[in-house]
Amino acid sequence: GAGSSGGASATAASRAKTHEDAEAGNDESDDSKDEPTEEDPAQSDENLPPLEGEGVKTGKQDTTDSEGGRIPYHQTGSVSEPVGGTTEYNADYEREQYDKAASDIDRMLDKMAERAACKQLENERLTELNEMANSISYGDIHQGVNIKINRIASVDTDLMEQYDAVAPRLVTISKQLQRSIQKELKEHRQGGKQTGLVMGRRLDTHALCRNDGKAFYKNNLPNEIPELAVGLLVDESGSMCSGDRCTYAWAAAIILHDFCDSLDIPIMIYGHSTDGRGVALYSYAEFDGFDSDDRYRLMDIGARSNNRDGAALRFVAERLSKRPEAVKLLILVSDGQPADTGYDGTAAEEDLRGIKQEYQRKGVIFVAAAIGDDKPNIQRIYGDSFLDITDLEQLPGKLTAVVKKHIRI
Repeated sequence: GAGSSGGASATAASRAKTHEDAEAGNDESDDSKDEPTEEDPAQSDENLPPLEGEGVKTGKQDTTDSEGGRIPYHQTGSVSEPVGGTTEYNADYEREQYDKAASDIDRMLDKMAERAACKQLENERLTELNEMANSISYGDIHQGVNIKINRIASVDTDLMEQYDAVAPRLVTISKQLQRSIQKELKEHRQGGKQTGLVMGRRLDTHALCRNDGKAFYKNNLPNEIPELAVGLLVDESGSMCSGDRCTYAWAAAIILHDFCDSLDIPIMIYGHSTDGRGVALYSYAEFDGFDSDDRYRLMDIGARSNNRDGAALRFVAERLSKRPEAVKLLILVSDGQPADTGYDGTAAEEDLRGIKQEYQRKGVIFVAAAIGDDKPNIQRIYGDSFLDITDLEQLPGKLTAVVKKHIRI
């Protein structure tokens, strides 16, 4: 430890002295430079990654707000120590042409103003959401319980980097789901003639020669697909940390958000837990976003404390029920264990069943997602309207079936 640190300091000091001698034009070299040093061959110059863009471009380059051309961090054993060199004054220099400086600055200032405006709007919306939460009647079982909504007003770069690191593979699953849905919707909108039916009101004269009796047909008229709105409620109780439950919920949220966002389907994503003073709701995605950062907010999902599912479920269901879309789909991801002070067991499960029945009458369709061994709990509480999301690769097919069922494709 300490001996190694002292040696490194001495080496750095030696290199600094040599560099000063070179700057002064002194060709004499320090004898210590010639002494053999222990160096990891893997860190030699021959094994270093190439410098990106070196020797390719000259002059001023176009400036962009996207990242690129960065040299990856790597280990080096030393830096070059050139000897000699001159300093000269170029009085004949003429500027290198770059006509985008003003527009680059305008773009940067516009982006700064946009971020400031979005942050202000987010803070105003958070106030409105908390007022809305306090205006909802949660029933006697939740009377006197504090409800607080939390939402990140301005996303930091760390959340963005986390999302960018994991999203590509999950977005691939989303694209599969998009393609399957788009195919079904396209066929549904176009309509067409369905032949080879055993029964029907229209006889296909060209099929009378068939021996299997499939001589009927019907016309599928082009239909308008009912508009769809989606709500996703994620259980963030402490027990979700086991069995990778929270990881599956988090991944499913990314997939579903990308799916809806790509197809312009309004989506709202909330998580819920408790914070010692009552129910804590976490707003990750809102139906009407001020910025495009909701996907990054999803990275804040995690296992937290207790869960008072009924209050959280009623808040999200109430908001979804007021949407103008004809189809309102509410997807729940939980371990099927409501657990808070004075709120657990069969009484809490009965509360959840009552909320489901109440909002089903208001047109909200419930889909309870189960992970692994949680299926019996979910089925006991919500009936047979559950979706096993343990295998994310099967999620596109299962969600497609759910959507098809409820938009009557």
